[in-house]
Amino acid sequence: MSQYKVKTVHHPLNCTVEVPGSKSITNRALLMAALSDGECTLHSVLFSDDSRHFLTSLIALGYVIEVNEVDKYVLIHGKGRQIPKKEAAIDVGSAGTAARFLTAMLALSDGAYTIQASEQMKKRPMLPLFEALTSMGAEFTFLEKPGHLPVQVKGAAFGGKKPADKVQVDISESTQFLSALLMVAPMLENGLKIHITSRKTDGSYIRITTKMMHQFGCNVVHEGSLYAIAPAERYMPGTYQIEPDVSAACYFYGAAAITGGKAIVKNVHMDNTQ
Repeated sequence: MSQYKVKTVHHPLNCTVEVPGSKSITNRALLMAALSDGECTLHSVLFSDDSRHFLTSLIALGYVIEVNEVDKYVLIHGKGRQIPKKEAAIDVGSAGTAARFLTAMLALSDGAYTIQASEQMKKRPMLPLFEALTSMGAEFTFLEKPGHLPVQVKGAAFGGKKPADKVQVDISESTQFLSALLMVAPMLENGLKIHITSRKTDGSYIRITTKMMHQFGCNVVHEGSLYAIAPAERYMPGTYQIEPDVSAACYFYGAAAITGGKAIVKNVHMDNTQ
């Protein structure tokens, strides 16, 4: 077994560092940028298996995307409510956010798609989201196990249909179900009202979602178990800075505190969403 010898620090640690971007915020920003009405540039993007699956899925759907992993930015030409390709197959791998968010996006579209996933992702819960999207007009064909990926989906707007503007969802298994519905709501001409049927109605990641939607120009009204997005809400194109992963930043803060030094982590502010 290899060993790493940790040296004792005998002086205050003073440093200025830049840590990787947040995975959760990266994948949310990718979806909002794709649904925006123009060109979006995302800075400090975290490039991981999850975000790469998200990006390759968007490219498979026809989005024009410029990726620079060295400078950590992504430029996406958003298409608003329209997905460029009306037929496509995507693979979300093991990325839970990509699986939930892109499933909701495709389910409210006017196209027909196939969503593949890894063996690990095939085991993860999806049924409450499938049920909510089905009630809005989407049609799912389960290719293996009912209630799980992989699936074929025909969007709720397929053939000129109008998706429902009201939906109920249970988020006791995952708050990503609600985040997914919230983020794709600007695709709907009549807006969306979401009623939460579970005892759990809120959570830190839901608050990250609603704050980011506001930063992209879309407001969410939350009252108890009800979330509402008005018909006029749309995502605005522009430049967006991905927040650093605060859990990674904490190591440097801790080292500075222990040694009596000072640590500055770039792009971490008191009003960060995390």
